[in-house]
Amino acid sequence: MVILMDRQGIAHLNWPEFQTLWEKIRRWTDIFLVFDTNKTNRLEYQEVAPALKAAGIHVDDLVMELVGLRYTEPDMTVSYPGFLYLVMKLESMIHKFQSYDMIGMGIVTISYRQWLQMTMYN
Repeated sequence: MVILMDRQGIAHLNWPEFQTLWEKIRRWTDIFLVFDTNKTNRLEYQEVAPALKAAGIHVDDLVMELVGLRYTEPDMTVSYPGFLYLVMKLESMIHKFQSYDMIGMGIVTISYRQWLQMTMYN
């Protein structure tokens, strides 16, 4: 979690960054509990996209297919820790993309080194 929240690349959070992380975890926990309609402490696959939307993350069918492959258990559910990691990962990658998309066109150009740093560190 620290790595995904670390904006400076030093594997360390200062107090304000930790407070931000804690508030996000609380908000995401509330979202998880609302969308866990059958109260199994797991989100059914079909509950994930609406939960992500409630967290402010809009995903398409391709991203949901990737979520199904990477973040679900064999029974196609997402655990609470898995949901937190998924939301943090998506938020982190969206933030990184937006930082490279300086004119807001939805297209970025990055170097090989930038790509490796972005994917290896996160």
